[in-house]
Amino acid sequence: MKYHIPLIASLVVGSAAQSAPYCEGLLNREALPKKYAKIAPIYSDQASGWIFTQDQLKNRYDMKSSSLKLVQAIVEEFASRNVPLAILIAPPRPVISGQDNLDAAMGQHLYSVADARSSFDKMIAQLASTGAIVPNLSNVALADPDIRDRFYFRRDTHWTAVGSAVSATALAHTVNTHAPDLFANDGNLAFRELEASGAIQEEGSLAEVVHKACGITLPAETSETFNLSRSGDLLETHADGPAIALLGSSFSNRYKRDHYRVADALARAFDAEVENFSVSGGGPIGAIEAYVMSGALKRKDHDLVVWELPYTESFNSQSFLRQLLGALSESRAPIKAAELQMQPQTTLVKLAEGTAALGIEIEAEDIAKQSFDLEVRFDNGSTAKVYLGRRSSVPVNMRASSLRSSLSHYGNRTPVEIVVTPIKGASVKDVAVF
Repeated sequence: MKYHIPLIASLVVGSAAQSAPYCEGLLNREALPKKYAKIAPIYSDQASGWIFTQDQLKNRYDMKSSSLKLVQAIVEEFASRNVPLAILIAPPRPVISGQDNLDAAMGQHLYSVADARSSFDKMIAQLASTGAIVPNLSNVALADPDIRDRFYFRRDTHWTAVGSAVSATALAHTVNTHAPDLFANDGNLAFRELEASGAIQEEGSLAEVVHKACGITLPAETSETFNLSRSGDLLETHADGPAIALLGSSFSNRYKRDHYRVADALARAFDAEVENFSVSGGGPIGAIEAYVMSGALKRKDHDLVVWELPYTESFNSQSFLRQLLGALSESRAPIKAAELQMQPQTTLVKLAEGTAALGIEIEAEDIAKQSFDLEVRFDNGSTAKVYLGRRSSVPVNMRASSLRSSLSHYGNRTPVEIVVTPIKGASVKDVAVF
């Protein structure tokens, strides 16, 4: 069943099933500042405190077959370097909050938690089928009513320290099942064995929206934290054991620090060293692409890579999958049969007949401005749109001078031309096809 969320804002107002929102203005995209309009309508319930934004209300998570093939190729690239890839995706907030809370905020029959969970679970199964190590965190969060209630903040988009800790424990158990000899003590810790040791406060990004749009100041939320020390010796480094690279999003780099203690929770659950390279606002691949392009994967700096990304990022948006796969394809000599026609606004790449291109590499004039639209033209006359770029939140010191996108896995179609158009102030210094 499909629900057309953008069309229902007017139906929600005045619904008997809906409790009082913080203000009606949250439902009106046109009345909100531009920063918030893109996530509107915003649904809220003063009684429960839950707030849901439009981008969280997806019904479809499972992957198209073409996306699944790209993920499979990415996992195989990691396997070829003998580094397992674990994928950590927090479950959808609406699913964890429950149908009653959704109905109170939105009105009845406007969003199906059951459909969303089913699709998310299917996506997790698809990801696991590629050989990646993927715990199903919806099962973890929903198995215990207490954990479910404490997994997410109600007025922020992120998980709590409870959510991150239980997720880290679940990942350790899943890794132990797939690679029992990799970490000596993974899978030995149960979440309930952790000792409480204080709390963190979260002002809440959604509480900020309510303050700006409604003039209401909401109190900060708190989340219990835990003693995540690996041993009684706080000076011990455990440098000789296997290590983990955490490559994630704001879930692991909130306020440009690990506010929810994800790396600490992983270190405790695995009893292993964890280095956190996550980038808040870096998108689905900001951290992991930088890690690959730095040569860390080729050097095997870590024994396990944990790719953490939000559930709001869709694997059916294939541009970021092609970009990550391109980064994993080590630089090769450019194809000499490729002709470049540099024009004022675009660069046209023409491939000689019979030329098989695996990818394209673009070097920007300014390393701080790396955004390009690509139109890939095929031998059968069809075209495909691809975005290749890095978000502004990715620090300059984590950026490579060039970007790569894979031209593989287009089925029976063969690329014959590629039009490169710089956007967002970027400009092309050089283009190569390999």
